[in-house]
Amino acid sequence: MPSIQVDGVTVNYHEIGSGEPVVLVHCSSSSHRQWRSLWELLQENHRVIAVDMLDWGGTDAWSEERETLLEDEAALIREIIKESDEKVHLVGHSYGGAVSYHLAVTSPERFKSLTLIEPMLGWLLDPVRDAQYYDEIRSVAENFWQKHSAGKSEEGIQHYFDYWNGAGAWQALDVDLAKYVLAGAEKNFHEFKAIFDGGVGLAQPENFPSPALLIGGADSKSPALRVLEILEDRMPDARRFLIEGATHMSPITHGDQVNPIIQDFLSA
Repeated sequence: MPSIQVDGVTVNYHEIGSGEPVVLVHCSSSSHRQWRSLWELLQENHRVIAVDMLDWGGTDAWSEERETLLEDEAALIREIIKESDEKVHLVGHSYGGAVSYHLAVTSPERFKSLTLIEPMLGWLLDPVRDAQYYDEIRSVAENFWQKHSAGKSEEGIQHYFDYWNGAGAWQALDVDLAKYVLAGAEKNFHEFKAIFDGGVGLAQPENFPSPALLIGGADSKSPALRVLEILEDRMPDARRFLIEGATHMSPITHGDQVNPIIQDFLSA
């Protein structure tokens, strides 16, 4: 598995296929492997690069001396694609969607298209205009911050895990996967802070890569769906799809529906 060094951090990524480059950015508590079914679909016509984000998969943690910000994550991806002569298709899910949004807004010249699957852009929710959505997702974050700071990380993780996946989801999780998620509690802490405090604003329409694809689960939480609405209203040439019966983890639970939508979009 290839890797690069960025400011002393070893960054792992999976690369497969040939053609127009596509970068896949996974959600929290995951790794590049969440995209396996998608890269198997895309590899015939695309050079697919699935990145392990900081402190997930095979990538090192960031310095303990400071918080991890979205820009730190974005810098890793810029380094991976810097030798590409072509513009890159960018696909991000959840926290990976927040990183992808940050990349697209700060380096729009590098990207040919942008696909966001329920990106966690808490800073786009106005505390007044979007109070019901903002308060709901903020309460989940604050619960985790409080539990983690009190040495009760597993309680905080269970709360947010069940919030996104349904009551009992944490208890039903595979033991090894639960250990992996729990080991990343400190990174989760920084990620929750970043989606509220570390983001760039809502860019001007001309600064977004075009076209754009927005995907959500029809049964997902209302704050995530509200973010998609805000983006659709702002982004030129954006297409929005809701996956029936799906919630926040649609790329994993409903890949048979999500993946063909992405494939068709990238091939258009």
